[in-house]
Parts: sequence; C-alpha cells; structure tokens
Amino acid sequence: MVSDGLSRVGFVGVGKIGRPMAMQLLGAGFELMVFDSDAGALVAFERTSAAVAGSLAELVSECDIVCLCLPGPVEVEQVVLGEGGIESLIEAGIKSGMLLVDHTTNSPAVVRLVGDRLAAHGAFVIDAPISGGVEGAADGTLTTLVGGDSEQVLRARPLLEAFSTAVVHVGELGAGTVAKLMNNLACYAMDQVIGECLTIGVKAGIGADRLLGALQQAAIGKGGNLHVRLPDTFMKGDFDARFTLAGAFKDIGLAVELAEEVGVPVRLADSVLGEMETAVSRGLGDRDASIVLTLQEERAGVEISSRSSSA
Repeated sequence: MVSDGLSRVGFVGVGKIGRPMAMQLLGAGFELMVFDSDAGALVAFERTSAAVAGSLAELVSECDIVCLCLPGPVEVEQVVLGEGGIESLIEAGIKSGMLLVDHTTNSPAVVRLVGDRLAAHGAFVIDAPISGGVEGAADGTLTTLVGGDSEQVLRARPLLEAFSTAVVHVGELGAGTVAKLMNNLACYAMDQVIGECLTIGVKAGIGADRLLGALQQAAIGKGGNLHVRLPDTFMKGDFDARFTLAGAFKDIGLAVELAEEVGVPVRLADSVLGEMETAVSRGLGDRDASIVLTLQEERAGVEISSRSSSA
C-alpha cells in the first residue's frame, strides 16, 4: 500500500478539482477523511472507503496531514485562521505536529501568513498548487508546484505523487504559489495573443480551425521557445543571434500591418511591436531576438540573464 507509514490524510474542499484529487488518494491506498462545507460535494464519497467528517474539528483531530483545495485566499483565511478554524483547533491542543498542504491557487502573502501562524503552534505548512485542471486531476497527471521546508515536502511527497506525474519543489514557503500564478499569467496571456492571431487570420481568409491547427504544428505549438530558445539564450545571457531581433521586428511589423489592413485591433501585438522597436533603437537589432526581454529586466530591477555589460 502506498500509504504505509502515513496516518490518515484529511482533505478539505472536494469540489471540481479537489474531488478527483481525493479519489486518486483513495485509489493509491491512502486512508482518507474528507470534509466540505457543501454537503452535496460529499455525496461522491458515500460508497467509498473514505470517512466523511461531520466537522472541520473532527477531521483535524483525526488526521496528521490535511490538504486544502479551496476557491481562493479568502476561503483559506477563513478555514485556517477564522473562528473555529484550523489554527484555533491546533491551539486548543486537538492536534500537534500537523502538516497542512495547501493546493489552493492562493496569495503568496496569505500562504506565508498561514505558515507563520501555524508554526507558532508547532504545525507545518507547504503550498502545493496544481496545474493540469480537472482533466489532470481525474487521470492523475497533475503537475504540483511546491514551496516549503524540504523535510515537510518529503513528508508529503507520497500523497502528492498519487495525483501528479511531476512534483516540482521550487523553493521556500510561498514559492509554489508564485510559480502557479506565473504559469496562469503566461497561459492566459498566450490565449489572448492567440485570440488576436485567429481574428486576423479569419479576416485575412484562413479558417480559424485551420489556423489553430497550423499553430499547433508550428514552433509555438511545439514549445520550442520555452524549452530550447529561452533556456539557451536569455537565461544564459547568450545573445549570439539564432534569429535576429531585426528579423523578428520585421515579422511582427508585417503581422501588425496585416491586422490594420483587415481591420483587426491588436492591443497585445502593438505592445510587442513597440517593445521590439525600443530594443532595435538601442542598436540591438543584430542580436538574438530574445534580447528584447532584457528591457523588462531593467524595468523590474532584476537581472536574470548572466550577460556581460556589452550585451
């Protein structure tokens, strides 16, 4: 049994994503207790081996590891720090040494606040938001992004692996949440850019399905920039041109020109073009196109790439 050596795991919040995650724990052989403020969410567990807690206090008293999968920071603060919440239950001596695993897409500040408050009572917290959605939860292929003490991450790893194909420890408490928020920002920003591309394509005479299919088979769909280009250029500060900024500026200029011709407003593409124009005006046109990202480094006051001053 996967859960040998682990006590009962509690799971608070068994909604759309929490429910299939909890089911994966059952399938992996964990002894499980579940709780949700919505009684309807608990119906799915009535004919399983999971115990259904009648209250949050019952679950905390029975479980050494408690997972949270809640809608957001407000709910986490309420469940953990609010009246009758996990902090008050631990403070009252119901449970000591408990590990709280927060799967919520949360605020890093709230995660750290919860960690500090529970640490004062001898309990531990790691943040472990997940990526992969309902589909990934249902088939056990989530990626879990974890922040927290290495010993506690190791303690939680067996249960995290029950619903994840990748468990990535990215740093101290709160780091998992930062990574999840940045993943979502990148994903949804990309969606909006693709939305601009599809509307341009349709008005320029390409069916949306065909254009989407083309993008899936081209460089963007294969993730070349994320997996190869940026690691080899920007992250290393190596801006010897694979594809020049001048060439990229020309291409994006043509794309924006096409948008204007067919009457499609492109706020994001205009911003991309403007950023490239600024970099080219600094004499960087013959360097790799990824050098444009150094403008954001300057604005943020953070140097990511280990480039020389002559870059």
